[in-house]
Amino acid sequence: MGHKVPPQRGSSHCCQYTCGAVAAALVAVHVAFRCPKAQEVPDVLVDLGGTDWQPLLRKSLATHGYAHIKGLFNLTAVDTLRGMAQTYCYGDERKALPLSWGGYSVPAFLELPEFSGARWLLDYSPLHQLLRGIFSGNEYRFASHNDVGCDFVGVWHKDILRGPQRKYQIHDVWEADEVGQRHEIYKVLVYLQDHQEDDRAVKVIPGSHTLRDISLDRGYVAVHPGLGDAVVIDQRISHAGNTWYDLWGSGRIFMQVGFGRANNFTEEFERGTVERQQGYQAKMLKSSQRRGWETALTDAKFFAFGLLFTALPPQTLNFLADIDVKEYALLGRLIFGANAGSTK
Repeated sequence: MGHKVPPQRGSSHCCQYTCGAVAAALVAVHVAFRCPKAQEVPDVLVDLGGTDWQPLLRKSLATHGYAHIKGLFNLTAVDTLRGMAQTYCYGDERKALPLSWGGYSVPAFLELPEFSGARWLLDYSPLHQLLRGIFSGNEYRFASHNDVGCDFVGVWHKDILRGPQRKYQIHDVWEADEVGQRHEIYKVLVYLQDHQEDDRAVKVIPGSHTLRDISLDRGYVAVHPGLGDAVVIDQRISHAGNTWYDLWGSGRIFMQVGFGRANNFTEEFERGTVERQQGYQAKMLKSSQRRGWETALTDAKFFAFGLLFTALPPQTLNFLADIDVKEYALLGRLIFGANAGSTK
């Protein structure tokens, strides 16, 4: 009879202690480097039916980098948009693209037949009333930026070209170009559920659109849009969504479209954005999953990522999101390789 090896309880306890110590260290580091809440919340609420809304809008964007637009969309339109997005992301067949960070995206959704009923967004009169107020009579255009986020896990970042598409950003987005024009690109976000009582919509660092660094030490503000409201941000502002994936909620869904002043900055951003969205969309069209054990595993993976991201310092996540793919080629392939377009 062979000799039985007794259970290695000591090594099991050692592993437990080690895991516990690592977890405690992660929590301690996260607490030490967490992004604090801003001490003051700017008044950026704009009602297009009010008096002097245009100067208030422009002041909010120039000073704070964002504005909260009250009642831009009617509730019937919001409900219709949500139905389209929910079916695409969470129907019997999940057609949206699973993202490296967690959650799902529908890049260039306005080009898809399933969203043909949303193309009115680009011609929506109240939206263009808002845009005319933003650009103060200057020529502007659609910058081709359009996507849907479904329980999108969003780390702190700025919406400048990153990863393989960084090469298109020739002009410095914080300086005037050779003819004296500046970066003026704005993203309009529409949340398709009410966020008046929670912090699950976009979070921003007020005033960070004028700064090159992520500026988390300035403190963040959570925006609380109601159904039908929109949030407008200068794309250079430091912002984030949720860093955790909700397995049990009804779905946190938003749509976003980007517009810019007709100049060099918008042209460069559009070129990079089109390439990025084409790459993502091509992969999305090959990645659909029938609801079942595979989607359950994907949800579990996103939930685990969310726990990790919640523990990690936001500065680390921002470094990974904004990584220079030429300098850190291996990390770049790990982060962008599965979802990004061509890097040629």
